[in-house]
Amino acid sequence: MIAKKVKVPVFRFDALEEQFVLKMTKICDIFRDYGRLDLPYNIRQMLVVLKIENWKEIHPFSFYLQPLENALADVVKELLDMQKAGLLRSKYIIPENVEL
Repeated sequence: MIAKKVKVPVFRFDALEEQFVLKMTKICDIFRDYGRLDLPYNIRQMLVVLKIENWKEIHPFSFYLQPLENALADVVKELLDMQKAGLLRSKYIIPENVEL
């Protein structure tokens, strides 16, 4: 719908966001129960913070979110480069993950 320039109803975005919150919360629960996640998390609140439009102008938000945005851009670039390299060269060795 977005690619065809059709206006997407707000309830669709809300439903998608709700499903994301549920699934991400389950993933964090698994990391908490079976992994080393010991920090509190509230996915819905995190999304509220990420939706602040002028976060780059608010120093505390900028201090924490700018490095995250930069790291995300690096990950997206790496994935796009892997896709361009083709199927046979599209591999990523997780144990050697030092940068990301």
